[in-house]
Amino acid sequence: MEAAKQIMRSDSKNRKPVFSNIKAFFRKSSAFVKSLVKQKFTVMFIPHSEKKVVNFQVSTILLAFVAAILLGMVGGFFYMTTVYAGSEQVISEQEDDLVVTQGNLDTVLDEVNDLVKVYEIFENAMSGTLNELGVSNVMEGGISGSGDLSSISDLQEINNGEVREIYDLRRLRESISDAVGPLENISFGLEVRKEVLANLPTLWPVAGGRSAVTMEFGPNIHPINGNWYLHKGIDIAGPMGLPIQAAANGRVVESGVNNISGYGNYVVIEHKYGFKTRYSHMGSRLVEEGDIVSQGDRIGTLGSTGKSSGPHLDFQIMLGTEVLDPASFLKIQNTFERWEGNR
Repeated sequence: MEAAKQIMRSDSKNRKPVFSNIKAFFRKSSAFVKSLVKQKFTVMFIPHSEKKVVNFQVSTILLAFVAAILLGMVGGFFYMTTVYAGSEQVISEQEDDLVVTQGNLDTVLDEVNDLVKVYEIFENAMSGTLNELGVSNVMEGGISGSGDLSSISDLQEINNGEVREIYDLRRLRESISDAVGPLENISFGLEVRKEVLANLPTLWPVAGGRSAVTMEFGPNIHPINGNWYLHKGIDIAGPMGLPIQAAANGRVVESGVNNISGYGNYVVIEHKYGFKTRYSHMGSRLVEEGDIVSQGDRIGTLGSTGKSSGPHLDFQIMLGTEVLDPASFLKIQNTFERWEGNR
């Protein structure tokens, strides 16, 4: 117990010098600050004439305050200079970007104008096609003529603040949307037309492109006996062996040889809507009765069998018991020449 008391007395003795040193430090610091506050500087202004010298005293605190203000102003100046230089660079870069953007916009506007011109051509072509097909033209007054194009050029009809080219594009989109219906009608009409033509004897029956009509339908002089008679078809002459093709879809109802009527090798095909076609004087037959053929299928070759004065095809079209002029059907899809010569 006594030893502990001695230790505590020793610690107390050691602490006293530390506190004394701290107090001495604060006293010296306080005295230094007071001396600075009381210390003054004399500022003198001496003119060249040296007649009157102006001087005044400035305290240390005031001098430090003025110095702090000057340093702040200099620092602010350098900071503002740096910020301004950075802003100027950013503005310059933005101006360059704006120039590029403006160039891109000009290109877009040129493309829009070209698109409108192309659509005008498209609309005119579409209108002509619709008129030819007899389809109602819902595009009429679209973006051309007295329709939407005139309203596009009328700036009074454009909403305030709306870019004209955007208005053009919107109207163009609406017009193209309106064109979908007519295009679908055209597609349907063309499919129907294709189907109808495939079932009608409209295809040129001699393939190869080296044939010509040597005798047409109607009253003619018989090439063998020289008498007037009613020719029930048309004669198509060409080189021996040219392919003969079905003029329409159908079913073969006759395929044989008839020398009594002078047909020689012949084929009869029955088509839709009550039509029949006869192909006579063939060199060879490639189909038999009951065969189903499509328009353009090869059914034989060009020859000169039966009562014939040369290689040719006697092509006939019948509807019921009536014979029809084949030229009326063939002219739908073909043009052909007359050739005078032996058949």
